[in-house]
Amino acid sequence: MKMRVLGLLCMASVVFVSCDKEGMDNTLKPYVDFSYSPEEIRVGDEVLFKASAEPGSSEIVSWNWDFGQGSSSQGKDVSFVYGEAGNYKVILTAVDILGVSVEESNDITVLEEEGSFSAEIAWSFNNGTDVTNVNDGSSAPAIGDDGTVYYLEGFAGALSTMVAVVDQNTSGQKKWEYGFGANARNAPSIGPDGSIYTSAWLGDAVFKFNKENGNVLWQQTTGSGISNSTTAISSNGDVYVGTRSQGVYGWSSDGTLLWHHESADGSKTPFYSSPVLGKDESTLYILMTATAGEVWAFDAMDGSPKWNEPVAVIGSLGSSLSIDGDGTVYVTTDNGVIAITDNGSDGAVKWFAELEGAGNSGIVIGPEGDLYTGASSGLVSLNPMDGSLAWTYPTSVKESVPAVDINGNIYIGSVDGKFHIVDPLGEALKIFELGDNTVNSPTIADDGSIYVEAVKNFQVILYKILVEDSGPADSPWPMKGQNRMNTGRAL
Repeated sequence: MKMRVLGLLCMASVVFVSCDKEGMDNTLKPYVDFSYSPEEIRVGDEVLFKASAEPGSSEIVSWNWDFGQGSSSQGKDVSFVYGEAGNYKVILTAVDILGVSVEESNDITVLEEEGSFSAEIAWSFNNGTDVTNVNDGSSAPAIGDDGTVYYLEGFAGALSTMVAVVDQNTSGQKKWEYGFGANARNAPSIGPDGSIYTSAWLGDAVFKFNKENGNVLWQQTTGSGISNSTTAISSNGDVYVGTRSQGVYGWSSDGTLLWHHESADGSKTPFYSSPVLGKDESTLYILMTATAGEVWAFDAMDGSPKWNEPVAVIGSLGSSLSIDGDGTVYVTTDNGVIAITDNGSDGAVKWFAELEGAGNSGIVIGPEGDLYTGASSGLVSLNPMDGSLAWTYPTSVKESVPAVDINGNIYIGSVDGKFHIVDPLGEALKIFELGDNTVNSPTIADDGSIYVEAVKNFQVILYKILVEDSGPADSPWPMKGQNRMNTGRAL
């Protein structure tokens, strides 16, 4: 907001004798303005302030600046360097030849110095299990209400293990581990009672674990390997998962089979992707990758199909679906991103954004509604209205679903062992070297701490990264699985 304050430095007498100087037009008054550059100011930048007299102004003889940081300067055009980030009111005081003064002010924001974003590694934990590859289901840690972190060393064949780690602020301590005896290529989920769910590939089963000791509460066989599908969990503990060749399953929290869908003709029905539940939990959405590919909507109570929509899928074995606030369902594929509208009796493609290599990532939503996903070209920002490209942050991304914090900053891993923190404009804030291979999907805790898995020397390492004044974005879908418990449920 700009303000002008006129102050007369001469006094008029009671007989109205003017105080003008001989030959001067005393009807004129001072009017001034000023500009500054650059428009985006960061700590350490030299800011140029340029003043000007407006048309019709009296003659200005002095220019005085207050930069709002206890510093001042004189002159029509001046420069200043801010040493601290913050909001400042810059005031220009100009005085004309008659001694009449005027003030012009502008509020400016000074951002932190480029690359000075405050984040640091608090600890790392290595369980020492050798892996032959990385999870291709966009694995992400799950965080319990008590702060326990659960993650998978999933691509280790018979050594594949789920690990529970207690966060002790400056270190992580193992609470328990469970060996599957087969690859577990997805991410764990947490039910409303705190129980842990995950599935194994060659074990053909979904497991429910006791959160305190890792004991198996139940194990349900599907008859088909579960490769990339992270279980979705309803608010009452019902569990849903897709399989490699035997369709989609739903169980109650006690392990009772609710329903099982497979194609009527008995053909294989591969549902590799992670399912998601709509806001009212009546509909389950999942991607089927056979033939041309289809997005399916099921009745979550009995498994009856509501509709299926062809989406011309290429690849997409690890796609993590997500849902926007208006009910739009987003699906990532190896050839692009698809937005689906649920019309009740059918689904319709809202838009398709061509984007190579997005299939093993997923869409997340920022606090302003912007969409983000990983792709071959890097971290990509899309317009939710039409899928148009806003910007690309170049790095090679695979097996990582981004996460967005309350400030709009985006977190994502890359295939060269790096973990990137990127601002809402697509500029790097911080880059960590965490490993020498893929860095998986980050999870943001309620206090803003980041937990993420990285592969180094063929072992999975869990990291905790501290970020000041942060937390999950206030958005419909800020991270993989929607929340720190990976429930895959719209809120």
